Amino acid sequence: MKMSKFAILLDSTCDLPKEFRDKYDLDYCPMNVSWDGVERIASLDWDQGFDAHAFYDVMRAGKRIYTTMVPANVFEEKFSKYLAKGEDVLYITCSSGLSGSRNVALTVAKGLEEKYPNNKVICFDSLISCFAQGEMGIRASNLRSEGKTIDEVVEVLTNERLNYNQFAAVADLKYLRQAGRVSAGSAFFGNLFGVKPIIISDIKGHNFAIKKIKGRLSSIQEIAKSTVENCPDIVNRTIWVCHADDVEAANLLKNEILKLATPKEIYIGYIGPIVGASVGPGTISTFFYGNEVTVAGE
Repeated sequence: MKMSKFAILLDSTCDLPKEFRDKYDLDYCPMNVSWDGVERIASLDWDQGFDAHAFYDVMRAGKRIYTTMVPANVFEEKFSKYLAKGEDVLYITCSSGLSGSRNVALTVAKGLEEKYPNNKVICFDSLISCFAQGEMGIRASNLRSEGKTIDEVVEVLTNERLNYNQFAAVADLKYLRQAGRVSAGSAFFGNLFGVKPIIISDIKGHNFAIKKIKGRLSSIQEIAKSTVENCPDIVNRTIWVCHADDVEAANLLKNEILKLATPKEIYIGYIGPIVGASVGPGTISTFFYGNEVTVAGE
């Protein structure tokens, strides 16, 4: 069936490597990161003068990395690139509960309506980030290849988006404290007693700690257990295991999952610069399509 003619865009929080973006014809709108007073593009290809290991070493050295939303001029350039060719644009955004990029995109899209009256930009809130957001892009691409229209794709994603699950644990709570996700006191005492909160993405698109586990190994085992329990169709699903420069922990998590179930595929990849700046080196997580998320964190 002939592919429908519309572009699918993501942003720097989707963390999809180039191999996937090329295979599924996905583009992305980059955000920025900065440290030492220098702003750099948050490239998913780690091609801005630093690789993933060097990036996380900056944080290990005690420097704070700041992040930005997608700049308005980047949205205007990306959207116009496809609108000028007569294509509609589907932008699958980072959760609006984590980033203001969707609001910027909506403003830019509104400003382009007069210039491109025959085409549209839809800014779809994924309510999540990282590889779950990326997998939504892959899902949209497959639906596009089946001949679905942009509106039909949005309808499917709307019905399915709460089925994208996240289970994560950080190595050090200080980065979540810096990002304003936990209080200074909680971070201090959590690190002191080796507490590792298991963090999900709730129905509002916010990160929420559903339980607290003591110890690194126990937290990895808990992620594996929660992943298998919440992915009933796991034999037909890809489990995305992502890490912030801790390949050993990622492989350990993979092996713990395989002790419990046999997924169709387990993909191991890096947490990109935007998400990584908030969660810090050593963070480990799974993302997958499974049971509907029903937790509304407070």
